[in-house]
Amino acid sequence: MKFPPNGCSNSGKISLIALATLVLQAVLPTASAAGVDCLDTSEALAYWRPIRKAPASSSASADDLALELISCLGSPDPELRDQIGYELYVDWLRNDHLADATRIRLFDELSSRIQESTSDRALSRSFSALVLAELMRSDAKRTFLSADQRQRLLTDATEALQRETDYRGLIADIGWVHPIAHLGDLLWRFALHPQTTPAQGITLLRAVRSKVAPTQTTFAFNESDRLARVVSALIRRQLLEEQETAMWIESFAVPTTMEKWSDAFRSPQGMAELHNTKLFLRALSDQLAGDDVAAAIREPLEALIQGFTQLI
Repeated sequence: MKFPPNGCSNSGKISLIALATLVLQAVLPTASAAGVDCLDTSEALAYWRPIRKAPASSSASADDLALELISCLGSPDPELRDQIGYELYVDWLRNDHLADATRIRLFDELSSRIQESTSDRALSRSFSALVLAELMRSDAKRTFLSADQRQRLLTDATEALQRETDYRGLIADIGWVHPIAHLGDLLWRFALHPQTTPAQGITLLRAVRSKVAPTQTTFAFNESDRLARVVSALIRRQLLEEQETAMWIESFAVPTTMEKWSDAFRSPQGMAELHNTKLFLRALSDQLAGDDVAAAIREPLEALIQGFTQLI
């Protein structure tokens, strides 16, 4: 019998291929390990509802389920995406039911999803950001990410916020879309994280500034509050020099799309920028109420709010 040059018979090759396939199936996450497609809403709800009701009773491990559930974060069904998908991740992560290896695989997959910029991926992008916020909360309590991984996510998250153009909040039939708020939640977890550096804090300020006052819409679903708490967390932690924060706050004295704030009354876009800026600064002030905030920060903040209040 003549053997191939590598010394393996054809049957040996087939066995090696089969073995390699099994290994790949074992290590790569699948969208639906149980054959349940999250886009098939009725089938997916029938599968996931009992698991959501009693997660510990499932025959599958939390680690397997967590990887299987990823695709549900993009479901158009609000129950499947939010009440089942997001809430199950919160339960698993806050109760320490997921192995570090699973958390890292979630981190990698969800990080790639927030970089998707097409409009039809808004739900997946938004709820991936929300689960990444929970992963950052988990990492702050017991580190499983490296400094490089956190930096990569910070870059991805700030860029995602800056380019986000979907301003939907709560929509009939679809439920919460809310990508601005959810990306804000992710940045808030960075602001709270003990390993976040002053340089990363500056990155957070710049990202928030880019989305505080859009002219395309007027915020109506607490987006301003969610963005403001990124900044209030940085201020409370005193992560940045007082003058850096003060200069950032003072930048709001000049609009970005007009020469002066009184010009806002000439166009809907100007009024949107004025409305959103006032909402944000008032939210920031409210969140810092009662805190021992340096005068160099509080005084310009309150002066701006007073000026905006008179501009009616």
